[in-house]
Amino acid sequence: MHNKQLDAWFKTFITIFWLVMAIGIYAIFNYKVDAPEPKPGGGGGHGMILPQDGEYAPHARIWPIS
Repeated sequence: MHNKQLDAWFKTFITIFWLVMAIGIYAIFNYKVDAPEPKPGGGGGHGMILPQDGEYAPHARIWPIS
């Protein structure tokens, strides 16, 4: 006796399992250990605006008042 719902679940599980295994095997064989590191991006000064920058956030108080 076969349970159709169990068979469908098992087929789905096996399909997803083999898909994940295939992606893993592909990643293992295509990983470049000696790949050159990317160069840092140029154009400094475009980073995150921090509260310490009084010019941008004069109302921000970063030190607690005691």
